[in-house]
Amino acid sequence: MKNSKNTTSSNQNISTKSISRSEKFQTANLARCVYTLIMVLVFYYFHLPWIVIIGSIHLLFSVLWFALIEIEILVEKNHWWSGYVPASFDLIWLTVLAYGTGHITSFFILGYLGSIALSSMSLDRNYGIYNAFLATLLFSSMGFLVYYEVLPLINILMPPIKPTLLSILISSILLGGSSFIVNQIVSKLFFSLTDVNEKLLAIAMTDPLTGLSNRRSFLSNLEVEIARKQRSNGTYPISFILFDLDHFKSINDNYGHDIGDLVLQEFSSILKTSLRKQDFSARWGGEEFIVLLPDTNLDGAEIVAEKIRNLISLIRLSVNQTEIKCSVSAGVAIMNSKETTADSVIKKADNLLYEAKKRGRNQICSEKNFPEIV
Repeated sequence: MKNSKNTTSSNQNISTKSISRSEKFQTANLARCVYTLIMVLVFYYFHLPWIVIIGSIHLLFSVLWFALIEIEILVEKNHWWSGYVPASFDLIWLTVLAYGTGHITSFFILGYLGSIALSSMSLDRNYGIYNAFLATLLFSSMGFLVYYEVLPLINILMPPIKPTLLSILISSILLGGSSFIVNQIVSKLFFSLTDVNEKLLAIAMTDPLTGLSNRRSFLSNLEVEIARKQRSNGTYPISFILFDLDHFKSINDNYGHDIGDLVLQEFSSILKTSLRKQDFSARWGGEEFIVLLPDTNLDGAEIVAEKIRNLISLIRLSVNQTEIKCSVSAGVAIMNSKETTADSVIKKADNLLYEAKKRGRNQICSEKNFPEIV
């Protein structure tokens, strides 16, 4: 049971982080494209062709990177450099702007923005030292280029100020330190929000009484399995088992809802311990539960259903010196064809479940034995 819980939680965490990472990259790259376009237009207005050229190159790079992220090539491969390469180009571009205009004020403002651009791409707080080192190196090297008049000073809004070696050194260290601090703050906030999102997602996807996944979570996992089936070259059958606890209303009416909840929890525990790691169970609603068995034929699904039916029949609950016996009925259906819809297969499992209850309950009705039931 514990392993099943951990597996479900792990799958949900991976999914959440993947979404968060994808959204983070898309947002950062869209902001990069918009920001660079605005800067290019501004410097074009002020007739500064060399900065416009550099900005245009940076804009083309940003659009290309945005496209790669949008089609999830970099996110799926999870390359460590997928965030640092564009962020490093941001720092170079912002440094050119700051030193190119020759303004100490713009140097600090744009430098700080560059630090944020770099550190916000980091998903690991340990990279803060790397960010600080890179920011210090870039800004100091650009500062020396300006100091030795390799890069020109251009006046836009105020007289240019040629930096001294001391100001270059101090400014670079300050910007490197700010990069480190911003990285720690941004990454801490990011992981805090990720943790909160994971907890909220777990709440939204989990039935609070049984600890199993709910219908929404089941349908989400079903989509993944159907997509895997569509990509598969083989048959890749997906079996469904729909369970219904027998005489559950009578248990609630005669012994109270607390005992009814206990029965639900006992059955949920059986599901958690009886399934494989790749299988997926959920509370479908009320006393109904559904199980998804990937790459499993009808014979295998029937074995699983019968195993669970036998285990629940062994449960004995004692209430006021009265022994309560539990049983379950089930319908088993399969999705063989890629053209078959999940809704039709679940409906068939529901009809087979109804047939099992009509025949006296505490039994399994399978599509294999009742092919005429649709």
